[in-house]
Amino acid sequence: MPASHRTGLYIFSVQREDSIAVGKNFVTIENPAGSGKILSLGGLFVSFFATVAGPSYPLRGLRCAGPSGGTLRAASAVCKFDTALPDSVALIRTDNPSVASTDGAFFNSPAPTVKDTIGGVHEIDAPSGFNPFLIRPGEAVLVRQDIGAVGVLWNISILWKEVSP
Repeated sequence: MPASHRTGLYIFSVQREDSIAVGKNFVTIENPAGSGKILSLGGLFVSFFATVAGPSYPLRGLRCAGPSGGTLRAASAVCKFDTALPDSVALIRTDNPSVASTDGAFFNSPAPTVKDTIGGVHEIDAPSGFNPFLIRPGEAVLVRQDIGAVGVLWNISILWKEVSP
């Protein structure tokens, strides 16, 4: 395959991300403007542990614009499926980053409602086929819970493919 069409597969995971009562932006993945790459969202993997009776508000995925703040994660925090490829261009933010705006939600993952429960892994596959879920330069995706409860601990993994057009 020519270098100009190189494809890399990457995954980023956070564990034990605690909800907060007023809602929380858990993680954003941004394809920076001018990156020269296209990110194709492969899927998300979500699980939880609840030390309290949680709310019925789900974890949601939304398109967003202008992520900032929070903690910008180092490239070394992203797992490359092929170590011979370069680091991903994706900018990953955790710890309640801000976003300028959001678009429609593309998934809901059920939240716990019973104390001392562990949720199985909810695999959210991006639709495949004719129109893959793309994150073009200057676009981003947000994983958030609109209303939460301290003591609901989320594990979140994001899988994406990076393509050089």
